[in-house]
Parts: sequence; C-alpha cells; structure tokens
Amino acid sequence: MEANEMGSLPVGRLLRKMSMPLIFSMLVQVLYGLVDSLYVARLGDNALTAISLCMPVQFLVLGVGTGIGVGVNSVLSKKLGEKDAGGVNRSAGNGFTLVWIVTVVFVVLGFVAVEPFYQIQTDITDILDMCIAYSEVLLWFSFAALHQIMMERLLSSIGRADLTMIPMLTGAVVNIILDPIMIFGWLGCPAMGIAGAGIATVTAQAVAALTGLVLNLRFNREVKVSGRDFILKAEIVAEIIKIGVPVALSQCLLAIAALGMNAILLGLSALAPGVYVIFLRLQSFIIMPSSGMSSAGISIIAYNYGAKEKDRIMGTLWSSLRVNLVIAVVGLVVFMIFPRQLLLMFNASEEMMGIGIPALRFVAAAFLFTTTTQILSGFLQAMGQGTASFIVATAQTAFMVLFAWLLAQTGSATLVWLAFPLMEVTRFVIAVIMVKRTYRGKIANLQTMQEG
Repeated sequence: MEANEMGSLPVGRLLRKMSMPLIFSMLVQVLYGLVDSLYVARLGDNALTAISLCMPVQFLVLGVGTGIGVGVNSVLSKKLGEKDAGGVNRSAGNGFTLVWIVTVVFVVLGFVAVEPFYQIQTDITDILDMCIAYSEVLLWFSFAALHQIMMERLLSSIGRADLTMIPMLTGAVVNIILDPIMIFGWLGCPAMGIAGAGIATVTAQAVAALTGLVLNLRFNREVKVSGRDFILKAEIVAEIIKIGVPVALSQCLLAIAALGMNAILLGLSALAPGVYVIFLRLQSFIIMPSSGMSSAGISIIAYNYGAKEKDRIMGTLWSSLRVNLVIAVVGLVVFMIFPRQLLLMFNASEEMMGIGIPALRFVAAAFLFTTTTQILSGFLQAMGQGTASFIVATAQTAFMVLFAWLLAQTGSATLVWLAFPLMEVTRFVIAVIMVKRTYRGKIANLQTMQEG
C-alpha cells in the first residue's frame, strides 16, 4: 500500500488540513438547523412542539449511523496504519452490510412503532398527526442518512477529510432550498407542511450520499471493496460494534437528557424549556468546531496507533486540545458579553430574558470543559475504547439530570442552570481518568514495541 500522509505530514499541518473542512461543513449544517427551525415555526407553535417530540427518532437514526460510521472509521484507519489492505476493504464492506441491516429495521419501525410511540406522549390530534408524518418519512427513508454518514466516514478514514465537506455542504444547501418549496408549496409543488420538511431532509441526505459515493469512487484509492468484502466477518463486526455501539448509545442518551431536563424545567417555569432549546441551538456553534477537530483526530490517531507512532498520537491529542481551547474561550466571551443579543435572535420576551440571560452565562462557564471532554472522548474512540467513551457520555446525561433535579429543589429557575458547569467538571474528571488508563495500557510502551 502507498504511504498515507496521516503517517508522514507534520501533525499540526495534518490536523488543520483534515479538521478545517469538517469544522466549516458542520457549522453550515448548524446554520441549516437554525434556518430549518425558522421555516417550521411559521406553521405554528404545534409544529415546533412536534419537531421537538420527534427529536428522539432523529437521534436514533443519526446515532446508529454515526456509531457504525465511527466504528468503521476507527477500524479502517487502524488497518491502513497496519498496511492491511484486505482488512481495509473488509472493514468498509462489512460497514455497508451493517447499514443495510439497520435500514430494514428502521423501515419496519416506521410501519409498526411510530403511532403508538407518539400516542403515549400526546393526545393533541394536530401534534400527533405531524409527529407521525415527520417520523415515518425519516424512518422509511433512513437509508439516505445512513449512507451519507458512511460515505463521509470512508473519506475521513483515509485522511481525505477535506472532501467530506462537499457532501455535507451539498446536503445542507439542497435542504435549505427544498424546505420552503415542500413545506409551503412553492414553484408548483404541493404544500406538504411538516411532512414536506421531512421529505426535504431525506432528499438532501440522499443527494449528499450520492455525492459522497462519486467522491469515493474518484479519490478513494485505498478502499477497493469487492463482493466478498460485504460478507460479515465476526472479528471485523466485533471491532466495529465495540467502538460503534457506545457511540450510538451516546447519541440516544441525548434524547433521554432532553426529556429529563424538559420535565425538570417545566416544573419551574413554562418558559424555561424554551430557554433550553435556545441554548442547545446556540451551543452547537461551539460544539461543532470541536466535533470536527475530534473527528479528524480519530482518523489520525487510529492510523498512527496501527503504525505504532507514539509521538504522532500524542502530538495530535495535544494539538487538538490547544486549538479547542481557543474555540471554547471565544464561545465563553460571546455568551458572557452578548446574552441579550443572542436571545433577541429568537424574539425572546422580557420574561424569557430574565431566565435566559443568567442561564446563558452559567452554561458558558462550562464550555472549556465541554469541548475539552469532546476531544478526549474522540481520543478514546480512536484507540478502540468505545466503552470508556460511552461511560463519559453516560456521565453527561446522569449527572446533568441529577444536578438539575437537586438544584430545582431550591425552586429557582436561575440556579438550575448551574447543573451544566457542575456536570461538565464531573464528566471532564472521568474522561481524564479514562485517557490516563488508555495511555498507560496502550500507548506508553509503543516506542519500545517499535524499537523491538
């Protein structure tokens, strides 16, 4: 196999090359999410409520897809570092087979599980109908999102993260264009309401997946999948699952956290959940750059672990943490100085300002730990420590809800937001412990192994 720049390019330059396209693309996707919410909001408050109730389904599809993608990403990059061409191809082929199996499961769920799932949550006919319509589209056509993620992860696995921005951007632009056309019935298209938003989403994902396929066929010379590579191999599947399942479950924990927080906040103020939604939207602009850095680091670290390059592994980690610190400080300053301006973007009332301004400042205090822990979690995933990464994610949900519940006993809709910095400090400590254990067990002696 030809030399890969993940093992030769200077770490700082390599990290910039691989992460900047991902960061830019993820920020565009965050902007799309904001615009998408504004379009749906024009359908009325019930439509926004329906979208909120549909979040667990979205987390499920994207979480499972991301889990498989991260698993394939880590295993494939490691095989590249080991110069195992057969292992590279089998990793990719087995990944696609797992995606097809999951797609069938989601389609079945779309037919049998959606209606009873939402009937448990609401008896308002308008909201119920919109939830069912939107979620059925997402599940029936889940192959689009799953294949988009796989195509992007294959490019990232070989160090071509610069190319992953193309399908990401393509999907985001197509989605933004199609949303108003399908929701409101522009340009002769029938007005489909919230179902149109779902169709626009899966159509954009399908276009992004096709774009990713073309890019892989054109530029991905390391992966050459043949028919037999699609046959599931126990050892390959086990490696993918070991890393991917905790990642997928971590995404599902986000839905559980949202349900818990909304229940707690509603007990304090009818407006508090609205502030929580605003916070989640705005936080994404800080989290996504760190996520891009973490995704790039997974490929670099996994490759160099396979190649037994200790210095490049640790160099990537420390470089990621330094850049991440800058991102976190910028977010901290903006949230501390301009909370009112941020809330005005969402037409917040003075009553919501009273809750939202201190809330944004409290949660901003957590950014330094939030983004740092994200980098550390990516390191654990790259090193095949999916269980450790899942423990960190579980700590996020468990401690956030626990601290929020304890603070809610004060009856203050302001103090409850201290749960976020308290949770992030706790999660950070756990992540550091896991990283130290991984270093001692898998990295400390790599130089000796290489010399031997």
